[in-house]
Amino acid sequence: MNLGSLVTLAVIVLLVYICVRYLLENGLDSCSGDCSGCGPVCKWQRDLAKAQRHMRFQRKLKKILHIS
Repeated sequence: MNLGSLVTLAVIVLLVYICVRYLLENGLDSCSGDCSGCGPVCKWQRDLAKAQRHMRFQRKLKKILHIS
């Protein structure tokens, strides 16, 4: 790998990092974990375990990336 390849790789890694941080801060959805608040429009309505896994995953990523 030459210098150009390393710079390109660094830029791509930085862009991916910024995208992941943005998604974790703003979220892909607005699920707050309060299933009674959404009612029938909640996409996790029938699969509470999947929603809990999703929220745990988001918390882990936030902890890894130091997002508060």
